[in-house]
Amino acid sequence: MISRILYIAFMVLSSGAMSSPAAELAVIAKGRMKAATAVNGKWEPGEKCIVSTGTHYLFADRGIGAGDFKVRARLSLDALNGSAAAFVLDNNKFGFEGSHRRMFVQGPKFADGLTIAEPEDFITPDQPFDLLVSRIGKSLTFHIDGKKVWETEFDVNEIKSVGLRPWRATMRIYEFSVEGNLIAASLPELTAVSRPVSWAASLAERRRIKATVGTDEFERELLSAAPEQMNLLVAAKKAGLMELAPVHLPTSPKGDNDHYGWPVATMIGNTIIVVHRSMPGHNPRVSGSSDADTTYSTILRSNDSGKTWSEPYDIRDCMTEHDRNRGGSVPLCHRFKFDPDNRSPLGYKLHLNAIGTTRDGAVIVVSDHGVFRSDDQGKTWRHLRLAFREDRHDGHFVYVGPRIINHPKHGLLLFAHHTVYRFRRPVDIVRELAVYRSRDGGESWERTTLKLPRWCKPAEPDAIFHDGRFVAIVRNQAPANTLAQMRFRFGDAEIADVANTPMKTKVSVDTSAICFNPVTSRYEVVQSKRDDMSIHLYSLAPEDWNAAEWRHEGRLFQREAGFYNVADGFHTGGAVIDHEKNVQHIFFYSGHPGGPAGVFRLTRTLDTPKLVHFLKP
Repeated sequence: MISRILYIAFMVLSSGAMSSPAAELAVIAKGRMKAATAVNGKWEPGEKCIVSTGTHYLFADRGIGAGDFKVRARLSLDALNGSAAAFVLDNNKFGFEGSHRRMFVQGPKFADGLTIAEPEDFITPDQPFDLLVSRIGKSLTFHIDGKKVWETEFDVNEIKSVGLRPWRATMRIYEFSVEGNLIAASLPELTAVSRPVSWAASLAERRRIKATVGTDEFERELLSAAPEQMNLLVAAKKAGLMELAPVHLPTSPKGDNDHYGWPVATMIGNTIIVVHRSMPGHNPRVSGSSDADTTYSTILRSNDSGKTWSEPYDIRDCMTEHDRNRGGSVPLCHRFKFDPDNRSPLGYKLHLNAIGTTRDGAVIVVSDHGVFRSDDQGKTWRHLRLAFREDRHDGHFVYVGPRIINHPKHGLLLFAHHTVYRFRRPVDIVRELAVYRSRDGGESWERTTLKLPRWCKPAEPDAIFHDGRFVAIVRNQAPANTLAQMRFRFGDAEIADVANTPMKTKVSVDTSAICFNPVTSRYEVVQSKRDDMSIHLYSLAPEDWNAAEWRHEGRLFQREAGFYNVADGFHTGGAVIDHEKNVQHIFFYSGHPGGPAGVFRLTRTLDTPKLVHFLKP
């Protein structure tokens, strides 16, 4: 028996089934490079450390093979806000993004883009901390100063590159070592970029556009359309087919709040009511800071088909001071971006704007600031102060679609998707459609959900009621980046009648508007395409619904500037039809992602065949 055991042990050893003895590599020791590959001249000696600022990798000269391992690093970061940094295992990253104050993991072996923590809970700016990355069996664990941050399965036999990467941050490395089954490294090309060129170009473009405020060029700069496009619009207006005109431009904004965007509209009688945001912009790195004048709901009214507009009204002005600043002046959903130090849970669990009319002649707005009602066609407003407040709404954040429908049987219906928040920021979208019903004029709302297929990651549904069913166009978010069509009835447990459409984009699918055109008796969708910053018209006959083959009718508008470095828009969802005049009013925004950006009206005839004939080259 003993000889058999020795024979088996010999065979195991000779076959190489046992892992090699662990070895330890000192990459950085006492602040000096020992076995490191870095960008020459970009990592400089500091006080018992090496230091670098910008996009500069530093890699160990050896990789890691199969088996358990430990990677240790002692390092510090000068600041968290406006910066980022990461620990790298091949194409997988563990790090933090300072503008949004989140720790994340990213890459093919991690849950891509997953938010896992808040950096302030583990890292103090300008103070050294100890990072330990260890694998035991198949379990990979990250610790900072002995506190566990995150754990995942990591069954990878060869890790060819192990490194650290500041990204805008100033990083100081005191110690860095790798212990395990060391193998030959295969390092990616090192970078030497202190700041992405696109940022500098974006900031320069912003300054250039802002310099035109108060001149005749300002509107044209925001639209940034080629002369051929502008000439086409002039001819279309002359032919009575299409008209483009400004609604609200940031000629005299309050502070940095010069990004007017995400407009949605409704119509009651002959009055058009538009609600849009007035804020610093999409990205705080290039837009400036939010302040007390930042509002997510600016109201404008028009009684002459959009030719002239009322003075803008900040819907927060009807709120009490206590409700207006519940938890802070920045709404609850966006504090991670514009007020990252504020950890208050108080506020309204809503995002974006939805608008609609009631059967008794009122207008309802649901927004980041709560729910509001006007009984005089938008002249004055009342805050329905308890609706969706965090102590009354139990559940995920409600990201609303642009349209509210008042159904004769079911009451007010709000269409939305649910966004999962962890560590006070959005991390995922629930695969379901949310429909909220109010039977008391908007004072309170009850939730219903309709299950969707796993492939559908819905966002901001735009719904209409037609032929006894709700018909909706929905953003099917990345990686699909396409618009999905769906039909359902209120109270359905799930939506089986759902399909992707040919209305697809390469990047960041946007909210689009659906209508039933009474002239053509077809469904029509106005889609904004961010790939080339254009707005398109598609149509589909109801009898062809199951084929989901939407016909491209034509391009209504196109910018020259590309999304997202120097241009932002369009969010065409929330368009309205004027049946008396046989036109559709499409509202979109255009300008710079950091501001300025303005709201525009694109009014087009409902005689689509005539418009299509005009638009053909």
